[in-house]
Amino acid sequence: MNRYGRSIKVSSVFAIVLIGMLSFSFVHSQDATAAPENSKPLTQEFADKFAKRFDEIFIGPSIDIADEIFAPNFVGHAPLAPKLDRDGWKAYVANLYTSISDLHEEVNQVIVSDDRVVLHVTYTGTQDGALFGIPATGKKISFDGIGIFSFDNDGLVTENWAVLDVVALLAEIGAFPPATK
Repeated sequence: MNRYGRSIKVSSVFAIVLIGMLSFSFVHSQDATAAPENSKPLTQEFADKFAKRFDEIFIGPSIDIADEIFAPNFVGHAPLAPKLDRDGWKAYVANLYTSISDLHEEVNQVIVSDDRVVLHVTYTGTQDGALFGIPATGKKISFDGIGIFSFDNDGLVTENWAVLDVVALLAEIGAFPPATK
C-alpha cells in the first residue's frame, strides 16, 4: 500500500494501460500521413524530377504548376499560416511574391525515403513589399527552407510540411534590433 491507501500494483497496471493507450493513439495518428499500403518506394530519379518541377514554380513565377503536381486533396503546413489546401498554398506563395517580387528558389539537396521527398532550399530576393506586417525595406534577403512531401500512388503531392528560417528572414529585414556585444 502506498500513502494514498492504494496498492502499487493497481497504479502500475493503470500506468501500463495508459501507456498502451497513448502508444496505440500515436501509432494510429501516424497512419493518417503514411503512404498508401499499395504504394511502391520512391526513387531518387522520381525525387530529382519532382524537385526540378517544384523549383519551376519559383521561376517566373509559375504558381499554377502546383495544379499539376499537387493532388486535389492536398494539405499544406506552412509557417505563419493555417492548414492550406492547394489553392491556399498557391495564394501563400503568391503573397510571398507581393513581398519579394524577385523571389528565387535554389534546391540545395534532394533526399528521398520510401514514401517522402525532402528538399533543402534557399530563397533569395529583395523585400520590396510588406512581409509579415513589416513594410518594404528594399533589403536583399536570403533564408533557408526545408520541405517534406508525401505522395499518392499517382505521384502527386498529398501533403507538404514547410519549415522556413523565418527568424533569419526577419533579422535580415531589420525586424529585430541588432545584436549587442
